[in-house]
Parts: sequence; C-alpha cells; structure tokens
Amino acid sequence: MKAKVYFVKAKRGEDLKLVREKTRWLLENAGLKRIIKKDELVALKLSFGEAGNTGHVDARHARFVADEVTALKGKPFFTDSNTLYKGMRANAVDHTNIAYEHGFTPEICGAPVVIADGLRSGEDFEVKINKKHFKSVKIAKACADADAMVALSHVTGHMVTGFASAVKNIGMGFATRSGKLLQHSAIKPGVLEKECTGCGICIIHCPSGAIELKNRVLSGAKGKKAYIDENKCIGCADCLVACRSDAIKISWSETSDNLQEKMAEFALGVMKDKEGKAIFLNYAMKITKECDCLAKDDPAIAPDVGIFASTDPIAIDKASADIVNEANKSDAFKKQWPHINWEVQLKYGAGLGLGSLDYELITMDPRLPSGKAAGLRGDDR
Repeated sequence: MKAKVYFVKAKRGEDLKLVREKTRWLLENAGLKRIIKKDELVALKLSFGEAGNTGHVDARHARFVADEVTALKGKPFFTDSNTLYKGMRANAVDHTNIAYEHGFTPEICGAPVVIADGLRSGEDFEVKINKKHFKSVKIAKACADADAMVALSHVTGHMVTGFASAVKNIGMGFATRSGKLLQHSAIKPGVLEKECTGCGICIIHCPSGAIELKNRVLSGAKGKKAYIDENKCIGCADCLVACRSDAIKISWSETSDNLQEKMAEFALGVMKDKEGKAIFLNYAMKITKECDCLAKDDPAIAPDVGIFASTDPIAIDKASADIVNEANKSDAFKKQWPHINWEVQLKYGAGLGLGSLDYELITMDPRLPSGKAAGLRGDDR
C-alpha cells in the first residue's frame, strides 16, 4: 500500500490567510485529529536557524501549526536540540534567545520554546533499535516525554548528506550532542595542545572523569595541558562546547553514506518512540544549498514548490525531492553536491522500516473548497 503524501502549492511572500488555509487542509487530511488528544503535550520540531539565517521555516507559518494543535486542545511547544558545533545553539540559553530573535516567541507563535535536550544537552532517553550501526540510540528527553510530534522541516541541500528534510530534522535534530558526535565522527574528541591553556574547565564538565591535566612539552615550552583518556571517554562531547579556547576538536571524517545511515537509525529510534503519534510537514520554499545551520541569505537552488504533509518521513522526503527536481528540470541537490548520493538516507531508511519509497501524492486544487483534493498523483507523474 502506497504512503499518502499531501501537497499544496505555495511560495514565499504568499498571503498569510492562504497559508493558514493550506496548512489547515494539510494537517486535517494527514490526520492530526487522530494523533492528538486533549491535554497532550505536542512537540513541534523544527530548526530555529543560526544567527543571520533567513531560510528556516517562517515563524508565522509555524504559528498556524500551533493553532491547529491548540484547537484540538493539545498543548504545543516548539523544540530543537543543541548543536554539536560551537555557535548560538550550543546551549539552551543561547538557543532560546536565537529562537526569540527569529520570531519564535509565544506572542508570535502561540506556544513556548523548550530546548529538547536540556541546558547542556545532557537530558536523553535511550531507545533500543538493534540495527547495523547502533544497538540503541539516545534521543532528546523532551522528544520522549512529549505525547505526540509534528515535525516542520525546511527542504534544503546539505554539505554532508546532499539533501536534508524530515529524516534529518528528527534523526540529527532529536539526537543529543553525544548522538550527533556518533553520527558525525568515528573517533572521540582530542586536544590541540597548542591551543590548550590548561584552565581545567573541560575537567569540570566531563561526566566520566576522562580528562586530566598532564605536564606536556610542546615547542620547547612546558605546561599542563588537558588530556582525554579514550578508554574512559563516553563521547558525550560536553568538553567540545565547554572549552573556551577552542582547543578540543573532533574529526569530521565520517563518510556521507555512513552518516546518512546513522542518521536514519536515529530517526528510527524517534519513530519507535512516537509510533502512530507523528506527522511531518515539509516546506519546499527558499531551497538553499546549505542547511539552516549555515545558509544566510543564500540564493535558492530551485523554484519554490509548496508544502507537503504525511505520517511517513521517507515518503514525504522522497515526494519533496521528486517535485522539487521536477520543477527544476534536474536534480537540484546532486547538482550542488555531485560527490554525494543523497538518496542513501531514504533507501536505507526504507530498508529499516522507517517508511516507504512508494507514495501517492494527493494535491489540493486551489479551485476547490478547503478539504477537497484534486486527485492522486504517484509514479505516473
């Protein structure tokens, strides 16, 4: 049986009343009413974007999703997890502030912001999956604690995965810092002795006692430098963010194929926890070469096409990529990242049982009253 993916045409700058109408139609047909019960806590998962970023999902569009959840007497909150790299989203305080700067305030969006993995990314929940790369995955605690989830994903390119949307939004986006480290790197953090000041802050933040100061001789100068015992290190990456001299680094050498597979396995962990309680919205507008972590006011790499909805993360990503590439008359993602096979995440995810590559696209006809569809489109596009 084909997975159902609902689609409405939309573009940047469109009248907000129309966007609200289209969002309501998508959520109604995708089955929001079936997954949300009275007083349930509903995680609205998205990226708030880094400082200077304008490509993330529009906060006003996100408001329409929160309103639909509230209308069903659910309790929505906007959420994301802290980043592995240093930046404005590496801890919950800065992360919340950047969310507010980008318009995700309760006044504008109708729901609070809750950073899913806590103040320093230490709040997690383990889900057993028993797959190729991981026997279990640790996902952000607020994701696990939420009763239901709506994932709002911006369709973009990506420097490592080639394509990024729903699978990345939950697979990478709901991983704690240690989970992000496991996905990105095959090794644990190490110390650049030239940069280390021996302040010891990393020792305070290390939960496994894996770091100590040792006398080192470097470039003829003696001094105590941080040393990480790999046998004790649990790969949480707290030291990476705690270090004020930028002396702790990881290798970003993981292959794209492996990272995409690992990301899909984390997404599987999220979906196992939220089985039957998740809906996805993909926003294929202002499609940039980079994801929302890096893209500033970058030019679009493909035309705006619209918004998609589904309960299947693989089907919605496949449909989103297909329609974007159809409108672009070429593979927009492969053109930007020719060395990356971006379909690995979808094919591997389908093999895991995360979703289906086979879908029916149900398109809203703007000439019809809201709630009616123009018909089915699938492989016969």
